[in-house]
Amino acid sequence: MHDLSHPALVSAQRPATVRRTSLLAAALLTAVAFGGAPAAADYDKPGSCREVSLPVSVVEGGPADNTVAATFCTPQQWADGAHQADVLVAGATYNREYWDSSFDPETYSYVDDTLAAGRATFNFDRLGTGASTRPPSQSLTVSSDAFVLHQLIDWVHRQDLDHVNAVGHSLGSVTLTNEASRWHDLDRVILTGAIHLPAVGLDASSFFAGLYPANLDPIAEGRDTDSGYLTTQPGRRGAAFYNLETADPAVIDHDERTKDVTTVGEVGESMSTLLGPAPVNPSRSITSRVLVVMGAEDDIFCNFMISCRDVGAIAANEAPYYSGAADFDTLVAPGVAHNLTLHPSAPQTFRAIDHWMNTGNV
Repeated sequence: MHDLSHPALVSAQRPATVRRTSLLAAALLTAVAFGGAPAAADYDKPGSCREVSLPVSVVEGGPADNTVAATFCTPQQWADGAHQADVLVAGATYNREYWDSSFDPETYSYVDDTLAAGRATFNFDRLGTGASTRPPSQSLTVSSDAFVLHQLIDWVHRQDLDHVNAVGHSLGSVTLTNEASRWHDLDRVILTGAIHLPAVGLDASSFFAGLYPANLDPIAEGRDTDSGYLTTQPGRRGAAFYNLETADPAVIDHDERTKDVTTVGEVGESMSTLLGPAPVNPSRSITSRVLVVMGAEDDIFCNFMISCRDVGAIAANEAPYYSGAADFDTLVAPGVAHNLTLHPSAPQTFRAIDHWMNTGNV
């Protein structure tokens, strides 16, 4: 059954389980002009931001001897009702820049969109990336990242807020799944750029082949980077993360300049988690509301065994993995590959997420 009541969405509802799927209208997703330019110097962020530096432990019971660098922003005007914050979890080889792009932020910044929508944001550099401390790579896995994330979410809860949500991307979505399944401290969980077995994409093998030790890359200059840290080989990000027919080449160039690292342990545990069958997958323990968002052209996860151009196929595949969730919805962005926030249609994707946050419907 289709619901056309929202102009940006085509929806289907499964009344028995109150689960929904949605496809963003292609016309709206291509409405943003191609070829954005960096924001003007006088661009004003729609909120107030402060840098925070938080001591964290890598393992439960361990010393808080690492530091996470983060930005906490509050809106100029809160949305009506409860005060909320979105905790933002970037993916492999990314840092805070993924969610708050310094290139044309009016188009590509999830932070700015969320502030304009009246919610706060907490955007951070995962340990090993950005301005956060860089422990030995072997200490960083999805499980350790999830424990660090739990400590950060606890900090956000203490900032006089009514609700705390979290939004992950790719490796960040796997980390968020791990955290939400263990601590149940989030109201809403939004997972972008990751789906489960048998989600092996047409371009999965070339993506993994494009990773190499970060200490062989110019990114290592001035950094203490051991051989367990990985990054993408120069020039590989465009084909891996973008739909080259719709993405702005200037955004891809900026992405290459601002790329970061991941670790062997993070990549390995994320893959074992995504390949774990639903009956034993930690995702089944999540009890909050869950939204899965995929780009239709995400060939890392899609379009071989599962078509991400078919929102129903994603919903059918993912529903068993979130059987414990209070609600489960799916959303597909047409014409978009892995990096949903960095295609010109990002504002429409952000609007759809905001709509789900506000109404509980896709």
